[in-house]
Amino acid sequence: MKKTLLLLCFFGSFFYARSQSYFGFRDDNYAGIQSALFNPSVIVDSKYRADITLFSASGTGQNDLYGVNFGSILDGGYDLDTEAKKNFKSNNRGNLNVDILGPSFMLNITPVHSVALFSRVRSVTNLVDVNGQLVDEVNKDTDFTNSFLIQGGNPNGVTNSWAEIGASYATVLLDRDDHFVKGGITVKYLMAGVNGYVHGNNISVAFNRNNVNPEFSEYYSTGTLSTAASYDYDNGEDPKFDAGSAGVGVDLGFTYEYRTNCHSCMGNRYKFKAAASITDIGSLNYKNVIENTYDLNGRVTQDDIKSADNIFEFFNSNYTKISSRKGVKANLPTALHTNFDWNINQRFYLNLSADLSLVDSKKVNGTSIANSVTFTPRYETRQFSFYLPVTYMEYSGTQIGAGFRAGPIFIGSGTLFTNLLSNTSKGCNIYAGLKLPLYQNYN
Repeated sequence: MKKTLLLLCFFGSFFYARSQSYFGFRDDNYAGIQSALFNPSVIVDSKYRADITLFSASGTGQNDLYGVNFGSILDGGYDLDTEAKKNFKSNNRGNLNVDILGPSFMLNITPVHSVALFSRVRSVTNLVDVNGQLVDEVNKDTDFTNSFLIQGGNPNGVTNSWAEIGASYATVLLDRDDHFVKGGITVKYLMAGVNGYVHGNNISVAFNRNNVNPEFSEYYSTGTLSTAASYDYDNGEDPKFDAGSAGVGVDLGFTYEYRTNCHSCMGNRYKFKAAASITDIGSLNYKNVIENTYDLNGRVTQDDIKSADNIFEFFNSNYTKISSRKGVKANLPTALHTNFDWNINQRFYLNLSADLSLVDSKKVNGTSIANSVTFTPRYETRQFSFYLPVTYMEYSGTQIGAGFRAGPIFIGSGTLFTNLLSNTSKGCNIYAGLKLPLYQNYN
């Protein structure tokens, strides 16, 4: 065991460099299935007769503790402890999201009715209320660490992964003069993956340096800590998917279009569009999650940390277990999404979208997204689109990215320019996908 174990014990030891996906691309009228993940109403009266996605993936992460130089990281040999810019707070936060879309399709059955079916795997990790100074102190080599006393507070860390199969239906609700409204719903069958969490209460940590023999330097702690996992970690079992647990999720969405560009024609000929949706209503029932709560009042040495095989053995060997239970529910990252799209002319658009969490990030085992607002200028044609998303992310600040769609492929990053030009980037996003588009007969 390394020193990082102590960090994991009390707060989840590091922050990954958010929960939204496909920045810029998802607002494209040719985004198809990827846009439907945020609002199911988009599948009706779309630019496609059918959209078949073979594969797409998006990965996003951010934190407010470490600012890094991605160029130096790619070159290798980057030392996070000495080279990163650090922003110490008593409530540092981090988030990591991975979203993989498997074979999926959407189909216009009639001009006013459409359906979609998709397969998807997702993973969300959140860390909040983590004392950044304690993270930094514990990560230091013992030979360079001075004695300290730090209040760790009430750290909360959650990781949740699952697979889902979703079926969507959308229809036109109103088509009158300049006004056009459509609505949609997605129902998802959820297959549980791996769920785990760490939640602390009134934690404090003191370090007493042994100048003669640093290996016997001691950590004194107070407070309580609950740990849980969907596998039997007490018996040394490795993480695995919880095939016996499942759940149901629902997405609801509506879109309004002000159509001054074309009367009685199809294909999103709007001047202005406003849309809203709520996604991921529901939860997963993890039957095999085991939660243990420990009394942290006591002390451990640096040697105790190094000799432990894993975090759970460390707790069981050094602290008193005061309660235990089996079986918990894990909520989905329920969120409100809004979207405003202005068609300046036939090919140029300005878009403003927001993603707002409806789940308290401090909730025990509460999976949530980080709030964000994105402004995207976009050039869009049938075969090609280009976009420049500028996003304010709740944890990592303003990020500037770029992306494009060229026929069946799309590639982009919501943080591209920030990562290339900044020495203190706190977020990273990248996505790509391949689809087989079958266009409508109009442009």
